[in-house]
Amino acid sequence: MEHVKEIMNQVGERLAQSAQSELVVGVPIELGGVTVVPLSRVSLGLGAGGGTGTGEGARKGRHPGGSGTGGATGGGAKVRPVAVAVFSAEGVEILQIPERKGRLDKLLDQLPPLVEKLSAAVK
Repeated sequence: MEHVKEIMNQVGERLAQSAQSELVVGVPIELGGVTVVPLSRVSLGLGAGGGTGTGEGARKGRHPGGSGTGGATGGGAKVRPVAVAVFSAEGVEILQIPERKGRLDKLLDQLPPLVEKLSAAVK
């Protein structure tokens, strides 16, 4: 278990050293007399687990004999375009890209009104 913690600490430190910002500036795109630069937000997530073994599970009838090992790691990254910077002869303009909500986000948006209706119905 201590070994997993040490590995995760080292990974976290290296990511923190390499991550300068959560906003990433993309490669400029030339379109006639206009240059468009994409701007994206980056999110990173890491997780880890560990384990040991005991005879406790055998007493509860789950793992006769009791022993064990364990361990798991996981990670993920999300890159979402948030805006574009447009450079032209007239100047610079930042155009935001509207956030598209996924199904889970839409469902979570509907929960507060639903809870209010249910609370009103119970009273």
